[in-house]
Amino acid sequence: MTSGSFNLPGGVEDILSERALELENLRRSLIDFYSQKGFCLVYPSIIEFADAIGGEVNSELKKRAYTFSDDSSSNEIAIRPDISQQIARIDQTNNSEKVKKYCYSGEVIKKRKDSFAKSILAIKSGIEIFGSENSEQEVIDLLIESLKISGLTNVCLSMGRTEILDEIISNETLSNSKERELREITSNKSESNLIAWSKENKLSKNATEKIIILMQCYGDSQCLDEVINFSKLAKDSVDSLKKITENIAFENIHFDMTDFPGFNYHKGLVFSAHVKNFGFAIANGGQYSYQKIEGEKRLAIGFDIDLISLLNIQENFK
Repeated sequence: MTSGSFNLPGGVEDILSERALELENLRRSLIDFYSQKGFCLVYPSIIEFADAIGGEVNSELKKRAYTFSDDSSSNEIAIRPDISQQIARIDQTNNSEKVKKYCYSGEVIKKRKDSFAKSILAIKSGIEIFGSENSEQEVIDLLIESLKISGLTNVCLSMGRTEILDEIISNETLSNSKERELREITSNKSESNLIAWSKENKLSKNATEKIIILMQCYGDSQCLDEVINFSKLAKDSVDSLKKITENIAFENIHFDMTDFPGFNYHKGLVFSAHVKNFGFAIANGGQYSYQKIEGEKRLAIGFDIDLISLLNIQENFK
């Protein structure tokens, strides 16, 4: 049950009564599960300074965030559109060399609606692992188990890697803004837009042709054979994906080499969970890193789950 929306901005709602209890029970079940697996619970602040939110990926997050002036200072404040990068800030503050595991739950607000909830507000639960080079299998297994706890069936797990596209782009001379444009076109899988953009921005013919093949690389494991000969890095990426999926106790796996979830800060393995007949991912995750104070990169991997979308899907299955 939700309240009437006549006193609320578009894209938000009150969650009441039985539905509120269902949401809390789901949140608690996931947090209990993560805690039992050795993850430390944290609750980051819902607001941060706008010029600092997201750290190294500030521009990517700030453009999706609602911002406002702070009367008590000259700083602009942002309401978080993402929690993963807040966990990275917390880990950076700890300045530890050890493997750290965090879990969380909380609200995020984005300017753009991009979930089945059809809302700018989402309630997310998730996990992050920092400082480990071998946690891909653990994280995927945790996501699958989380979806089981949520009571979902008929879930499709989509997996890919960013390295092949990263390598193609690195061989071109593009500004940061042009690179973001190219990545967005690639993610949208619009071949005509890519060709037009490539001509306008003088992208090499070789890069354009490879990106077109990469955009068409989705489906079962056979699609990966189309890109395996791009380079040694491409072969390593494909081999890594195949190795991970061989060890997953999950049947419905889909590959997509240009579907990069979240805010485009992932580097390496990326993945998302989908339910048939619903157009948005209910969970997103992947690998990334941040720059430590000493200049080194600290690796991370994690995922988040949209709890309101889960409830909406469960209601549609009843």
